[in-house]
Amino acid sequence: MITPEQFTSRMKAKNLPSLPLTVVALGEAVQDERCTVDRILGILSMDPSLSATLLRLANSALYAGEGSVQDLRSAVLRLGFDAMANLGTGAAVIKNLRSGTHLDSLKLWQHSVAVGLTAKGICILAKRHGQAETAFLTGLLHDIGKIALDTCYPEDYTSVLQKVAEGAFFVDAEREILGMDHAEAGSLLAANWSFPQAIVEVIRAHHDPGPEDFLPNLIHLSDLLVRTRIPMGPADEHLMISFDDLPAFKAVLAGALHKDLDVERMTFSIDDEVDHALAFVEVAFQA
Repeated sequence: MITPEQFTSRMKAKNLPSLPLTVVALGEAVQDERCTVDRILGILSMDPSLSATLLRLANSALYAGEGSVQDLRSAVLRLGFDAMANLGTGAAVIKNLRSGTHLDSLKLWQHSVAVGLTAKGICILAKRHGQAETAFLTGLLHDIGKIALDTCYPEDYTSVLQKVAEGAFFVDAEREILGMDHAEAGSLLAANWSFPQAIVEVIRAHHDPGPEDFLPNLIHLSDLLVRTRIPMGPADEHLMISFDDLPAFKAVLAGALHKDLDVERMTFSIDDEVDHALAFVEVAFQA
Protein backbone atom coordinates (compact mmCIF):
# COMPACT_ATOMS: atom_id res chain seq x y z
CA MET A 1 0.00 0.00 0.00
CA ILE A 2 1.32 3.44 -0.98
CA THR A 3 1.72 6.09 1.70
CA PRO A 4 1.78 9.84 0.98
CA GLU A 5 5.47 9.88 1.91
CA GLN A 6 6.26 7.06 -0.51
CA PHE A 7 4.33 8.74 -3.30
CA THR A 8 6.04 12.10 -2.74
CA SER A 9 9.43 10.40 -2.79
CA ARG A 10 8.55 8.51 -5.98
CA MET A 11 7.38 11.75 -7.65
CA LYS A 12 10.82 13.21 -7.08
CA ALA A 13 12.58 10.04 -8.23
CA LYS A 14 10.52 9.95 -11.42
CA ASN A 15 11.22 13.64 -12.08
CA LEU A 16 7.58 14.55 -12.66
CA PRO A 17 7.75 17.95 -14.38
CA SER A 18 7.18 21.21 -12.57
CA LEU A 19 5.02 23.99 -13.91
CA PRO A 20 6.91 26.31 -16.27
CA LEU A 21 8.17 29.51 -14.67
CA THR A 22 6.02 31.50 -17.09
CA VAL A 23 2.86 29.88 -15.77
CA VAL A 24 3.93 30.41 -12.17
CA ALA A 25 4.63 34.07 -12.92
CA LEU A 26 1.23 34.47 -14.59
CA GLY A 27 -0.49 33.01 -11.55
CA GLU A 28 1.36 35.36 -9.23
CA ALA A 29 0.68 38.37 -11.45
CA VAL A 30 -3.09 37.94 -11.58
CA GLN A 31 -3.21 37.77 -7.78
CA ASP A 32 -1.81 41.31 -7.69
CA GLU A 33 -4.61 43.88 -7.90
CA ARG A 34 -2.15 46.28 -9.52
CA CYS A 35 -1.51 43.87 -12.43
CA THR A 36 -1.61 45.44 -15.90
CA VAL A 37 -1.98 44.13 -19.43
CA ASP A 38 1.61 45.09 -20.12
CA ARG A 39 2.81 42.98 -17.18
CA ILE A 40 0.91 39.95 -18.54
CA LEU A 41 2.32 40.51 -22.03
CA GLY A 42 5.84 40.89 -20.60
CA ILE A 43 5.55 37.50 -18.92
CA LEU A 44 4.16 35.85 -22.05
CA SER A 45 6.93 37.33 -24.19
CA MET A 46 9.34 34.98 -22.39
CA ASP A 47 7.43 31.91 -23.63
CA PRO A 48 6.61 32.10 -27.37
CA SER A 49 5.21 28.55 -27.42
CA LEU A 50 2.71 29.26 -24.64
CA SER A 51 1.84 32.60 -26.23
CA ALA A 52 1.03 30.89 -29.53
CA THR A 53 -1.09 28.28 -27.73
CA LEU A 54 -3.04 30.97 -25.86
CA LEU A 55 -3.71 32.86 -29.07
CA ARG A 56 -5.01 29.67 -30.70
CA LEU A 57 -7.22 29.01 -27.66
CA ALA A 58 -8.59 32.54 -27.79
CA ASN A 59 -9.64 31.81 -31.37
CA SER A 60 -10.90 28.28 -30.66
CA ALA A 61 -14.51 27.11 -30.44
CA LEU A 62 -14.59 28.27 -26.82
CA TYR A 63 -14.59 31.92 -27.89
CA ALA A 64 -15.20 31.78 -31.63
CA GLY A 65 -18.60 33.45 -31.30
CA GLU A 66 -16.89 36.66 -30.25
CA GLY A 67 -14.84 37.00 -33.45
CA SER A 68 -11.17 36.29 -33.99
CA VAL A 69 -8.30 38.12 -32.33
CA GLN A 70 -4.97 38.70 -34.04
CA ASP A 71 -2.67 39.53 -31.14
CA LEU A 72 -2.12 38.67 -27.49
CA ARG A 73 -3.09 42.10 -26.19
CA SER A 74 -6.54 41.71 -27.72
CA ALA A 75 -6.76 38.17 -26.33
CA VAL A 76 -5.90 39.33 -22.81
CA LEU A 77 -8.44 42.16 -22.99
CA ARG A 78 -11.12 39.77 -24.22
CA LEU A 79 -10.53 36.93 -21.80
CA GLY A 80 -9.44 38.80 -18.69
CA PHE A 81 -6.44 38.15 -16.48
CA ASP A 82 -7.85 35.19 -14.53
CA ALA A 83 -9.08 33.34 -17.61
CA MET A 84 -5.79 33.95 -19.42
CA ALA A 85 -3.80 32.60 -16.46
CA ASN A 86 -6.07 29.56 -16.14
CA LEU A 87 -5.93 28.79 -19.86
CA GLY A 88 -2.17 29.07 -19.68
CA THR A 89 -2.03 26.77 -16.67
CA GLY A 90 -4.32 24.27 -18.37
CA ALA A 91 -2.28 24.24 -21.57
CA ALA A 92 0.97 23.87 -19.61
CA VAL A 93 -0.32 21.04 -17.40
CA ILE A 94 -1.63 19.16 -20.44
CA LYS A 95 1.69 19.65 -22.24
CA ASN A 96 3.76 18.49 -19.25
CA LEU A 97 1.48 15.56 -18.36
CA ARG A 98 0.56 14.71 -21.92
CA SER A 99 1.07 11.01 -21.42
CA GLY A 100 1.22 8.50 -18.64
CA THR A 101 2.57 5.00 -19.10
CA HIS A 102 -0.65 3.12 -19.82
CA LEU A 103 -3.50 5.63 -19.58
CA ASP A 104 -5.36 6.99 -22.59
CA SER A 105 -4.20 10.53 -21.86
CA LEU A 106 -6.13 12.11 -24.73
CA LYS A 107 -9.43 10.84 -23.34
CA LEU A 108 -8.43 11.80 -19.80
CA TRP A 109 -7.69 15.39 -20.81
CA GLN A 110 -10.85 15.65 -22.89
CA HIS A 111 -12.77 14.52 -19.83
CA SER A 112 -10.89 16.85 -17.48
CA VAL A 113 -11.33 19.97 -19.61
CA ALA A 114 -15.02 19.14 -20.05
CA VAL A 115 -15.36 18.87 -16.26
CA GLY A 116 -13.68 22.25 -15.86
CA LEU A 117 -15.92 23.93 -18.42
CA THR A 118 -19.04 22.28 -17.00
CA ALA A 119 -18.09 23.30 -13.47
CA LYS A 120 -17.59 26.89 -14.64
CA GLY A 121 -21.00 26.91 -16.34
CA ILE A 122 -22.81 25.44 -13.32
CA CYS A 123 -20.97 27.87 -11.05
CA ILE A 124 -22.45 30.74 -13.05
CA LEU A 125 -25.91 29.12 -12.87
CA ALA A 126 -25.48 28.96 -9.11
CA LYS A 127 -24.77 32.72 -9.17
CA ARG A 128 -21.25 32.24 -7.87
CA HIS A 129 -19.54 34.18 -10.62
CA GLY A 130 -16.53 34.98 -8.46
CA GLN A 131 -15.66 31.29 -8.21
CA ALA A 132 -16.19 30.44 -11.88
CA GLU A 133 -12.53 30.60 -12.95
CA THR A 134 -11.40 28.64 -9.88
CA ALA A 135 -14.05 26.05 -10.73
CA PHE A 136 -12.66 25.76 -14.26
CA LEU A 137 -9.07 25.31 -13.12
CA THR A 138 -9.97 22.85 -10.37
CA GLY A 139 -12.10 20.80 -12.73
CA LEU A 140 -9.27 20.70 -15.24
CA LEU A 141 -6.84 19.48 -12.56
CA HIS A 142 -9.10 17.06 -10.67
CA ASP A 143 -7.75 13.87 -12.31
CA ILE A 144 -4.03 14.71 -12.55
CA GLY A 145 -3.41 12.07 -9.89
CA LYS A 146 -4.23 9.35 -12.42
CA ILE A 147 -1.32 10.31 -14.64
CA ALA A 148 0.93 10.75 -11.60
CA LEU A 149 0.11 7.27 -10.28
CA ASP A 150 0.44 5.72 -13.74
CA THR A 151 3.84 7.38 -14.16
CA CYS A 152 5.16 6.62 -10.68
CA TYR A 153 3.78 3.08 -10.32
CA PRO A 154 3.29 1.78 -13.88
CA GLU A 155 3.21 -1.92 -13.04
CA ASP A 156 0.72 -1.50 -10.22
CA TYR A 157 -1.40 0.84 -12.28
CA THR A 158 -1.68 -1.80 -14.98
CA SER A 159 -3.62 -3.84 -12.41
CA VAL A 160 -5.82 -0.82 -11.70
CA LEU A 161 -6.60 -0.42 -15.40
CA GLN A 162 -7.39 -4.13 -15.64
CA LYS A 163 -9.90 -3.77 -12.80
CA VAL A 164 -11.42 -0.76 -14.55
CA ALA A 165 -11.68 -2.75 -17.79
CA GLU A 166 -13.53 -5.43 -15.83
CA GLY A 167 -16.13 -2.93 -14.63
CA ALA A 168 -14.72 -1.23 -11.52
CA PHE A 169 -14.68 2.53 -11.04
CA PHE A 170 -11.22 4.08 -11.07
CA VAL A 171 -11.34 5.29 -7.49
CA ASP A 172 -12.43 1.89 -6.16
CA ALA A 173 -9.77 0.00 -8.12
CA GLU A 174 -7.04 2.41 -6.98
CA ARG A 175 -8.01 2.14 -3.33
CA GLU A 176 -8.12 -1.65 -3.49
CA ILE A 177 -4.81 -2.16 -5.30
CA LEU A 178 -2.73 0.86 -4.30
CA GLY A 179 -4.23 1.99 -1.03
CA MET A 180 -4.19 5.51 -2.50
CA ASP A 181 -6.59 6.98 -5.03
CA HIS A 182 -6.00 9.59 -7.71
CA ALA A 183 -7.71 12.28 -5.65
CA GLU A 184 -5.09 12.00 -2.89
CA ALA A 185 -2.25 11.63 -5.38
CA GLY A 186 -3.47 14.63 -7.35
CA SER A 187 -3.67 16.79 -4.25
CA LEU A 188 -0.07 15.89 -3.37
CA LEU A 189 1.08 16.78 -6.89
CA ALA A 190 -0.89 20.05 -6.82
CA ALA A 191 0.69 20.92 -3.46
CA ASN A 192 4.12 20.15 -4.91
CA TRP A 193 3.32 22.59 -7.73
CA SER A 194 2.42 25.23 -5.11
CA PHE A 195 -1.22 25.58 -6.13
CA PRO A 196 -3.41 27.40 -3.59
CA GLN A 197 -4.44 25.22 -0.67
CA ALA A 198 -8.12 25.64 -1.60
CA ILE A 199 -7.50 23.95 -4.97
CA VAL A 200 -5.41 21.21 -3.33
CA GLU A 201 -8.27 20.44 -0.95
CA VAL A 202 -10.90 20.34 -3.70
CA ILE A 203 -8.82 17.86 -5.69
CA ARG A 204 -8.43 15.73 -2.56
CA ALA A 205 -12.15 15.77 -1.75
CA HIS A 206 -13.81 15.61 -5.15
CA HIS A 207 -14.93 11.99 -4.73
CA ASP A 208 -16.01 12.40 -1.11
CA PRO A 209 -17.21 16.00 -0.70
CA GLY A 210 -18.59 17.21 2.59
CA PRO A 211 -22.24 18.31 2.54
CA GLU A 212 -21.44 22.00 2.95
CA ASP A 213 -18.39 22.22 0.66
CA PHE A 214 -19.46 23.98 -2.53
CA LEU A 215 -16.45 23.50 -4.81
CA PRO A 216 -15.79 19.79 -4.02
CA ASN A 217 -19.50 19.08 -4.61
CA LEU A 218 -19.41 21.11 -7.82
CA ILE A 219 -16.46 19.13 -9.20
CA HIS A 220 -18.04 15.85 -8.06
CA LEU A 221 -21.29 16.74 -9.83
CA SER A 222 -19.54 17.94 -12.99
CA ASP A 223 -17.38 14.81 -13.05
CA LEU A 224 -20.44 12.57 -12.92
CA LEU A 225 -22.22 14.54 -15.63
CA VAL A 226 -19.24 14.43 -17.98
CA ARG A 227 -18.57 10.73 -17.36
CA THR A 228 -22.00 9.96 -18.80
CA ARG A 229 -20.75 11.59 -22.01
CA ILE A 230 -17.04 10.71 -21.99
CA PRO A 231 -16.94 7.34 -20.17
CA MET A 232 -13.65 6.63 -18.44
CA GLY A 233 -14.36 2.88 -18.32
CA PRO A 234 -17.12 0.28 -18.79
CA ALA A 235 -18.69 1.19 -15.43
CA ASP A 236 -19.30 4.73 -16.65
CA GLU A 237 -21.17 3.44 -19.70
CA HIS A 238 -23.93 2.32 -17.34
CA LEU A 239 -23.74 5.32 -15.03
CA MET A 240 -27.19 6.64 -14.18
CA ILE A 241 -27.71 9.94 -12.39
CA SER A 242 -30.83 10.92 -10.46
CA PHE A 243 -30.52 14.56 -9.46
CA ASP A 244 -33.12 14.22 -6.73
CA ASP A 245 -31.05 11.50 -5.04
CA LEU A 246 -27.66 13.14 -5.55
CA PRO A 247 -26.37 15.08 -2.51
CA ALA A 248 -23.87 16.99 -4.66
CA PHE A 249 -26.68 18.37 -6.84
CA LYS A 250 -28.55 19.64 -3.81
CA ALA A 251 -25.39 21.11 -2.32
CA VAL A 252 -24.54 23.02 -5.49
CA LEU A 253 -27.97 24.03 -6.77
CA ALA A 254 -30.02 24.23 -3.60
CA GLY A 255 -33.15 26.12 -2.59
CA ALA A 256 -35.13 28.25 -5.00
CA LEU A 257 -32.50 27.99 -7.71
CA HIS A 258 -32.76 24.20 -7.56
CA LYS A 259 -36.55 24.40 -7.97
CA ASP A 260 -36.44 26.85 -10.87
CA LEU A 261 -33.53 25.25 -12.71
CA ASP A 262 -34.16 24.03 -16.25
CA VAL A 263 -32.34 20.71 -15.86
CA GLU A 264 -32.92 19.67 -19.48
CA ARG A 265 -31.36 22.89 -20.74
CA MET A 266 -28.43 22.43 -18.36
CA THR A 267 -27.75 18.90 -19.59
CA PHE A 268 -27.89 20.02 -23.22
CA SER A 269 -25.35 22.75 -22.42
CA ILE A 270 -22.98 20.10 -21.12
CA ASP A 271 -22.92 18.53 -24.58
CA ASP A 272 -21.66 21.89 -25.88
CA GLU A 273 -18.96 21.95 -23.20
CA VAL A 274 -17.80 18.49 -24.27
CA ASP A 275 -17.40 19.79 -27.83
CA HIS A 276 -15.46 22.79 -26.52
CA ALA A 277 -13.26 20.47 -24.46
CA LEU A 278 -12.37 18.43 -27.53
CA ALA A 279 -11.31 21.63 -29.30
CA PHE A 280 -9.32 22.86 -26.28
CA VAL A 281 -7.38 19.61 -25.94
CA GLU A 282 -6.69 19.47 -29.66
CA VAL A 283 -5.08 22.91 -29.45
CA ALA A 284 -3.20 22.08 -26.24
CA PHE A 285 -1.80 18.86 -27.73
CA GLN A 286 -0.36 20.87 -30.62
CA ALA A 287 1.88 22.82 -28.24
